[in-house]
Amino acid sequence: MVEEKTTYCRICEAYCGLRVTVEDGRVTAIAPDPEHVTSRGYVCRKGTSFDQVVHDPDRVLHPLKKVDGAWQRISWEQAIGEIAVKLNAIRLRHGPHAIGLYMGNPAGYSYSHLLAARGFTDAIGSRNTYGAGSQDNLACFLAAKLLYGAHFQLPIPDLDRCAYLLIVGANPAVSHGTLVNAPNVREKLRAIRRRGGKIVVLDPRRSETAAMADEHHFIRPGTDAFLLLAMLHVILAEGLEARDFLAAHATGVDALRATVARFTPVVAAAETGVPAETIVRLARELAGAKGGSAYGRPVCGPFGTLAAWALEALNVVTGKLDAPGGSVFSEGLIDTVGVSVQIGADQRGRKRSRIGDHKDVVGELPSGILPDEITTPGDGRIRALVVTAGNPVLSTPNGEALAAAMQSLECSVVIDLYQSETAAHADYLLPATSFLEREDLPILHANLMLTPYAQWTEPVVPPQGEAKPEWEIFALLSDAMGLPMLDSRVVDLLRRGARFFGRDLPPRALLDLLVRFGPAGDRFVPWSSGLSLAKVAAHPHGMPLPPIRTGILAEKLRTADRKIHLVDPEIAGDLERLRPGAGAGDPRYPLRLIGRRDTRSNNSWLHNVPRLMDEPCTRLRMHPADAQGIGVADGDVARVRSRVGEIEVQVRVTDEVMPGVVSLPHGWGHAGPTNRRVASARPGASYNALIDGGAMDPLSGMSFLNGFPVAVERAGDGGRAAPG
Repeated sequence: MVEEKTTYCRICEAYCGLRVTVEDGRVTAIAPDPEHVTSRGYVCRKGTSFDQVVHDPDRVLHPLKKVDGAWQRISWEQAIGEIAVKLNAIRLRHGPHAIGLYMGNPAGYSYSHLLAARGFTDAIGSRNTYGAGSQDNLACFLAAKLLYGAHFQLPIPDLDRCAYLLIVGANPAVSHGTLVNAPNVREKLRAIRRRGGKIVVLDPRRSETAAMADEHHFIRPGTDAFLLLAMLHVILAEGLEARDFLAAHATGVDALRATVARFTPVVAAAETGVPAETIVRLARELAGAKGGSAYGRPVCGPFGTLAAWALEALNVVTGKLDAPGGSVFSEGLIDTVGVSVQIGADQRGRKRSRIGDHKDVVGELPSGILPDEITTPGDGRIRALVVTAGNPVLSTPNGEALAAAMQSLECSVVIDLYQSETAAHADYLLPATSFLEREDLPILHANLMLTPYAQWTEPVVPPQGEAKPEWEIFALLSDAMGLPMLDSRVVDLLRRGARFFGRDLPPRALLDLLVRFGPAGDRFVPWSSGLSLAKVAAHPHGMPLPPIRTGILAEKLRTADRKIHLVDPEIAGDLERLRPGAGAGDPRYPLRLIGRRDTRSNNSWLHNVPRLMDEPCTRLRMHPADAQGIGVADGDVARVRSRVGEIEVQVRVTDEVMPGVVSLPHGWGHAGPTNRRVASARPGASYNALIDGGAMDPLSGMSFLNGFPVAVERAGDGGRAAPG
């Protein structure tokens, strides 16, 4: 039997609509959905290739246990029973913090996975929750918390009405928009220019987005905060600030003025390489633009939170926040901000790490300290680790240290689709479903939609083999350990004293409650025109919600005084690190390494898809002047060294990167005893092998990934490698 089913992609924030052809329970074709409420027939190649993930012959489809160094198939009953016994014994003997969790990026695109994983560690009582956020976006959430009072109160650029867009350290033409739901973002960028607007990109590489812009300016990696603060300096010194807006909505304007006084355009020019006159002009243009927005993700450098805060402050000071064409607040089906506040998940620093005393951000501790948390003796040492939808041995800094640390664990469990580099060091490997095998609704990004909508999807195909959705795996473990997964605050919020994700309250029922008590919910009133999950499900191509409103800042702010706090004490303290020459490094490592993303790649987990891996570019991109200086030609193999590691990689000589900068894609370096044949055939080199896990932004705990100092030299005789 052949069926056409409607669903949506869950690889990135775009959530593009899909039409899936299913024949006898097997996906035979994936195409864009022309009727989807936002993507309207657009989808990238990753989404249409996902059938090769669902039916990948290398997928793990049965529970596995490591026996004498080899994987052995076992039953779910045996796997859950043995893991529960081991985790309970560790918890009883060493306390709840002896059990840790690492959650990868894909968990954020599954409403049930995200809630269940956090619910599981909360039930255990462990503070040790880690994830991809400290390589991705925690500084953005922290900046929102310090300015607006809530981690999830993130404004987004109003691309559909924007007339001036300043993009700093982001590449939406490839990423499809980080922390913003904007399908077919390339067309939205083109539309800005068609209607007479202007796009300016600041990036150490002439990225795909920069190639579409009116202007591109090279900026030295890790110096974004200097430039953004200098722009604030110009705006405040020249009286270009939105005085009425600031008087009504902000505190700390004078403190900000004093704070940025030393960050002159001349100082910033010396640090960033962007001419002082250009900095002044950009500040004036942004301040004077009607419908302008500063957007980006300059958060992976040594001053990540400062850069994220300064970028937001630019929108505030110029009055572009909560204004048409500026930086606006979206409202979704579920008030994720309100829910996180009510259940206590929005507290700043409710957890602190044993190593380094780092505060958590939205419940997550810095992944860079995870190896030390495992190996350092003492109370609270991690002795069991559960990894779900992540591959931290490859995707976190100095993953070799984590691989070594995992050997000392008393129990390690990986929940995944594949035998990853991390799973190779685990005791148990539990098979999870892919997104086409589970129900879903966009929840984490519900407040980040340019065109607000809701979409419910049923599974397109049944789970392959014995794979289970992650929420069910955590529910089984919770039941076997005798630990209820529903926090009492969630019970109070939902007015039901039921267990979390069990027979009494499956995830769909919990979601229905969140929808019904959300901003547009029916509150269980039969005659209400409000929404329930069933009403949303009646719109298979997505259900439009009310459009973005502006002039709502007072109701959006979550600070106690309902004001924007421009200079928080934590920001003021961290600014002391930001001094001229702060980025000067060891002369033994004269170059600065930056990452990049390819249109056919998304972290490590899509590298076993043949349709996406026909032309991957895993080369180190290097400026001609730097290549000539060390005698490296295009196609040669070079050795890249940092203070913690080294790799060998083929070089592509190009002027798309600025002098002094080299660029390598992340997520590669497939090696070791994994079963992914396509990925292993083109392993690439590991970016994170060069990164020091102990180097991080002190406020957010984000790893220092972009701008890390390295040296490059000819490898051996400089021989050539196969193209890549």
